[in-house]
Amino acid sequence: MIKVTQFKRGDLVIHPRRPEWGEGVVDQATSISHEGRTAQRLIVRFINHGRVTINTAVAPLVSKGVFDSMSTTRTPSPPVRVKPQGWLESLAKQKRHPTHELRTLPEAMTDPFASFASRLRATLDSFRFVGADPRSLLDWAVSQTGLVDPLTRYTRHELEEGYAGFVRQRDQHLTQLIQQIKKSGDATLLDRLLKEAPSHAARQALRKAMRG
Repeated sequence: MIKVTQFKRGDLVIHPRRPEWGEGVVDQATSISHEGRTAQRLIVRFINHGRVTINTAVAPLVSKGVFDSMSTTRTPSPPVRVKPQGWLESLAKQKRHPTHELRTLPEAMTDPFASFASRLRATLDSFRFVGADPRSLLDWAVSQTGLVDPLTRYTRHELEEGYAGFVRQRDQHLTQLIQQIKKSGDATLLDRLLKEAPSHAARQALRKAMRG
């Protein structure tokens, strides 16, 4: 769990659920109480999104330094040079594919220890990205990889290919998640999240999955 930090004017921050917004600078910080908890109302200027008012009890931010340390990737171990055969060779090729990282669903969608509601919200949230829009495609790649500029690692074609693979897996995951929720007997959860869907595309996808 991310520790809630007290911010002040001039602090550099990142919205962990909106990394594509880029670095933000706190313009104003006001102490508030939210449902009995101490929090802050911040006005933040994000480099890729402009000014946003944020309640830290609802959307915790992290300092840029903490986010950078969380995003540091470890150096992978050298591969074992053993030639795979048969289906193992196919699996190895898939893992070596340059867009494998892009196609992988975020843990927030798939974590079996997270609640159904949490996983479903994270899945629906991804529908804000539109692969046909170059700006949205790049925002998705930033969110997916944590890279400031994904084009330093991937070509435009690889991003489009990765997004297409991500969408296929996400849609399949959404259908399976809906089936699990139905089996759990919590039908009210689906109705509630349908009303809370963050976008028209998310609402349509949820309705389609619920009919399946």
